[in-house]
Amino acid sequence: MISSMFRAQRHLSSLSRMAIILLMIVSGILIILNLTETPLPTLPKITLHYANQSIFNQSKVALLIENRPQPIIAPLILKFMYQMPPDWTFRFMGSNESVAHVNSSAAMREHVKSGKLDLTYIPSNMSTAGQEMISRFLTNLWLYDTVLQPAEMLLVFQTDSILCANNKHTVDEFLGYDYVGAPWDTRGRYGGNGGLSIRRVSSIISILQNQQRANDSDPEDVWLSTRLGHHIDGRVANGSVSQLFSGEMNGGPGKVVPVPRCKGDYDEEECEHVNMMKQMEQPGRPGQWVKGIDDWRDGSYEPMGYHIGGTGWMHGSIWGTKVRREHIYSYCPEAKMVLEMDWAPFVPGDCAKDW
Repeated sequence: MISSMFRAQRHLSSLSRMAIILLMIVSGILIILNLTETPLPTLPKITLHYANQSIFNQSKVALLIENRPQPIIAPLILKFMYQMPPDWTFRFMGSNESVAHVNSSAAMREHVKSGKLDLTYIPSNMSTAGQEMISRFLTNLWLYDTVLQPAEMLLVFQTDSILCANNKHTVDEFLGYDYVGAPWDTRGRYGGNGGLSIRRVSSIISILQNQQRANDSDPEDVWLSTRLGHHIDGRVANGSVSQLFSGEMNGGPGKVVPVPRCKGDYDEEECEHVNMMKQMEQPGRPGQWVKGIDDWRDGSYEPMGYHIGGTGWMHGSIWGTKVRREHIYSYCPEAKMVLEMDWAPFVPGDCAKDW
């Protein structure tokens, strides 16, 4: 009996020793594997601080002045916002009625909250009713050295102007000038319509600190661009540069789609296809017109934007033929936003007012 118990105890001791030895061997193997295993890279810690930082550049302001509560105002401001570089801020100046009308748009209110859009009233002692009043308003030193501060570059646009999303230029490409607008003379050294124009605020302040426009004299765009053109440090875009920026009364050079040249034994059609595929593999290259894709643009004038003009007159050199209009509606369908368009005059036969 006693001998059986001793044998059982010795058996248990042997099993315990074996278990301990086995545990030590396994632990050793795990330690060795852990030491030789390639360590995983440490995840980077990134901290983003957005508080008190704005993506908007307060020195770049797009300005629309309109005292009439027109339905096009909110859609037009949105169009310009999404066409222009995202750091531009916007200011709308209007009457009690037009500001209330803009503020009734949910989209406009969201942009006001974000800080991209500012709504401002036209002072009660000032007016923008008619060309002369607008000219007085836009040649008032107070506007530039007080209201628009700290703006340095100003884009003035009106409800009869538009930017074209299909154009390959951006507003920022013209910021090296003190003034750019649709040219009155394509061979001129300076000057351009102010309804869609870029202006350097500091240069205008320099002019207005020393000169004052006489009432009922030259329109503000003529008055300012002439003086900026003669300023000792002035840099006003000439006619050829202004043509790229905006079109109003003068056409411009047509786009030229280059004919591709290929190395190897290709006929004209095969060469065009090879070139087209090569260009499609390299997207995002501004100014690259591709035969087989951009043929519809060949020979057509395509400014970055259009301005109709205060009189609503559509000049023949821009709009005067069906071919020109059809191209504009393909290249810049947004232009229809600022045009009075109704299908009735284009439907054959007698067409009732309502149909």
